[in-house]
Amino acid sequence: MDQSALNSFRNEPERKYLYCDSCNSLLPAPGIYCVQCEPPQGPEMTSDGELTFSQAMLRIALLTLLFLIVAVFKLDVDMIGALAPDKGETQMKIAVDEDFKIYFKINTGLANLRSLPNVKKSKIVDSLPMGTQVEVIGVEGGWSNVKLKQEADGVAKTGWIATKLLDSEIK
Repeated sequence: MDQSALNSFRNEPERKYLYCDSCNSLLPAPGIYCVQCEPPQGPEMTSDGELTFSQAMLRIALLTLLFLIVAVFKLDVDMIGALAPDKGETQMKIAVDEDFKIYFKINTGLANLRSLPNVKKSKIVDSLPMGTQVEVIGVEGGWSNVKLKQEADGVAKTGWIATKLLDSEIK
C-alpha cells in the first residue's frame, strides 16, 4: 500500500481497528498494548518533594532519638545507672551516735518481709506497708536483715527486705 492511502486511512474519524501510537502497528485483539513496543511504562513512583520509605524511616528514627535525648535531660535520668548492670552495691554503714538515731522506713507501697535474702528460695513472712519503721540488723548483698517493732504479743518479727526498698531518716 502506498503511504498516502495509509495516512488517509488513519485520519478517518471512525476506525475499526486500533493502532499503536508509537509504531503505528495494528494492536492485538484486546487492544491494550503493542507487542512490538512492550507495555507502556507507568508514572514514576516518587515525584518531586515526596519521601521514599527509607527516607521516612530515617527521619522517624532521628526524631525518636531527639525526643529521647530531650526527655533524658529534662527528667534528669541517670542513663549510666540505668544501662550498666550493678557490678557491686555499696554497703550501708550504720554509725552509732548518742545524739542522733537513724530510722529506716519502707519507701514503696508494699514490701515483702522474707525468711531468706533470696527471692526464689525464701518464703514471705509478712507484707509491710509504706512508712513502716524497721531496725536494720545487718546487710548482705542487696538485702537488709530487719527487725520490726515488737507487736502486742511481745514477739518482734525479723526477716529480709531488699535494701532499695528502705529509706533512712535521722532524728
